[in-house]
Amino acid sequence: MSGTPDPLKDWLVAVWRDTVGDSGDARGPRIGEDGRPTGASRFVPFSPLTAVSAAVAFCSPHVIASVADNAAALDALTQLHDCRWPLAIATAPLIGLDLARHRGRRWSQMLESMVRQSTGHLPTKVTVPLSAGRRTMRRATITLPRGAVIRPKQFEEFSRAVESAFGGSDSWAMTVRHDAHRDRLVLTRTPVAPDTRSERQKALQDALDAASIFSDPKVTVDTIDENAVETGYRITFDKSMNTGSPGFQMKVEEALASLAGEHESGRNWTTDWYPSKGYLVMRLVTAMPTRVDHPLELVDENLRHLPYATGAADRIMFWDVSTSSNKPHCLIVGPTGGGKTSVIRTLLTEAARRGIPFVGVDPKMIELDGLEGYPGCGAIIYDALRAAMFVRALHTEMMARNAYIHQMKIEGSQLPLMIAVLDEFFILSGKWQRLAKTGDDETKTQLKELDPLGAWADLAVLARSAGIRLLLGVQRPDASLFGGASGNARDNFGTRISLGNLSQDGALMMWGDSTVGREVDTSVKGRGIALGDDGNPVDAQMWWTPNVDKHPNKWNQLSQSEKAIIDGLIPAEAPQFTCYSPELADFIESERALAKRARSHGSVPEPIVIGAGRGDDSAVSMVKEEPESAPEPEADDDDFADAIPASSVQAGQTVLIDDSGGELVPVTVDDVEVRRNKKGEVTSTVLIVGTGRVKTRITFDATGVVALPDPDSVGAPA
Repeated sequence: MSGTPDPLKDWLVAVWRDTVGDSGDARGPRIGEDGRPTGASRFVPFSPLTAVSAAVAFCSPHVIASVADNAAALDALTQLHDCRWPLAIATAPLIGLDLARHRGRRWSQMLESMVRQSTGHLPTKVTVPLSAGRRTMRRATITLPRGAVIRPKQFEEFSRAVESAFGGSDSWAMTVRHDAHRDRLVLTRTPVAPDTRSERQKALQDALDAASIFSDPKVTVDTIDENAVETGYRITFDKSMNTGSPGFQMKVEEALASLAGEHESGRNWTTDWYPSKGYLVMRLVTAMPTRVDHPLELVDENLRHLPYATGAADRIMFWDVSTSSNKPHCLIVGPTGGGKTSVIRTLLTEAARRGIPFVGVDPKMIELDGLEGYPGCGAIIYDALRAAMFVRALHTEMMARNAYIHQMKIEGSQLPLMIAVLDEFFILSGKWQRLAKTGDDETKTQLKELDPLGAWADLAVLARSAGIRLLLGVQRPDASLFGGASGNARDNFGTRISLGNLSQDGALMMWGDSTVGREVDTSVKGRGIALGDDGNPVDAQMWWTPNVDKHPNKWNQLSQSEKAIIDGLIPAEAPQFTCYSPELADFIESERALAKRARSHGSVPEPIVIGAGRGDDSAVSMVKEEPESAPEPEADDDDFADAIPASSVQAGQTVLIDDSGGELVPVTVDDVEVRRNKKGEVTSTVLIVGTGRVKTRITFDATGVVALPDPDSVGAPA
């Protein structure tokens, strides 16, 4: 035997094995083209027999002459020649059948190889039906050895190999199923419905699938507009503990709004959560306005709803002052310049046009002075001692109203409403405490008998049923406002409004969530957070109400549109006070008389202008804009810019403390000790001031307040 290789022979053998296969040893398994055992059946074509017969039939006229002496051969060739066209016609489909069978066999070999490489098992049989497509098979069944085990990772690897080898299209996909109980793998070509989802819907679905923040999320279109543009999506998910958390919801809302992007209509995305039902709804709302003038028409026809702001989706925010309201009192928190005064003016002018009178306390003498004399205004109190008398008289009025309800056997809703405004509550509280320390003996005794803080605590809890509503304004929230001394009154302040950015603790006290109200756009005047009628805080744009004071110095500074707002808000008939206690009636009458006398006979010193001296530019002298006989201005040490509870003071902060002579002096706090009871309420606060080894401990009770050298301003940390 020659050892020289024969390329032609090797090629023919390889083609034969590739096309037909090798039966191998009768005692062993069949051998594949790679020389390894195979479970694929041997290929035996059908078309060569008919093709050869047809060729002989067409060539038989040329052969008949050479076999003329052989009658049997001549007869056979003649009959074969007569069947030449049927044989030719039969050959064509047989060739197609053989091609399909060969293609199926090739795919069987590929599948067998994939199974061996991914699972290590040798299939006993690979079946590809003849209904295979031109480019890919439609179905295949791979029979495995009995008891063959395929692990999830192996199955995933095999599925990827099938997908890579046989691909797919937009209209179909190849799926793999493992029938473990029948020891087989089934491949099926399944049609895929065309993806008609919008790019926005696909982006939301892909992001949710990748983020794994929900279990099994599904994004569907919820609403479309008249132009078939998607305006809302419903996202379903499996219920979990996280979906009910406000902090989690806020983060998801921000992410979804960012993924959805700016809508074609220019509106913004908002999210309504239904965690108990396992879904949320994204919908479009009108963008928040940057300014809303106080509307002249009655936006809410309910005369016990006092509107004051426009929320997201053109939602009207209102204070429900009805007796059945679960949020009878209103709290407004905002730094200096944040728009707090305008909100108070909005609420009080809305109350007046609905027939509800009000009385105000303004310790800073500049916030509510324009409302003095306004229709429905009983009085505006500026003096701290008179304010203490008013709070006690209001407490007496509450008790008298409750007695009237009890005696007459009527409902509290039958009594006329009234609103009491206490602006800058902590400043007022600080002035009361300072008067109790530095006032004369008569003032100290009077303040002790009046006990305004105790009366306030009762009012905050009990005034609702008597038809008295409290409107409280502070520059920053504090726990002492709602607990302990105030009789745990927080729940009664169901209507809450915050302007500017809150601190983390302030947000937690106001909204029960340390993330709400901390990123308000302070560049927009009047932007803040308000508590909606559903109990959830929402972004809101407060209505702008100008100063209603018609004094020339104020009135002449307003534009014509602002003057039109003021004129349009004035009620046709001024609300009247109905007092059930002589104490409150006498106080309001006396306060009105004092205010009238002050306007008629009161005077204030003219300002002093600091300018250059006569003939000497380098000198500084005081030039008065009044006659030299005018009285010198007196310093008012009791009028400080702002005040906060002592428990809110932080180490390193500068505050004003009374010295031995009763003067307010600035000191820097070195350390703060806040003592609390078992309920977590403040019982006392110790401020430690001083430098070096000399330390001074200043103790404040639960209601203790300290003055600040400068007021809060918009954008400053609260």
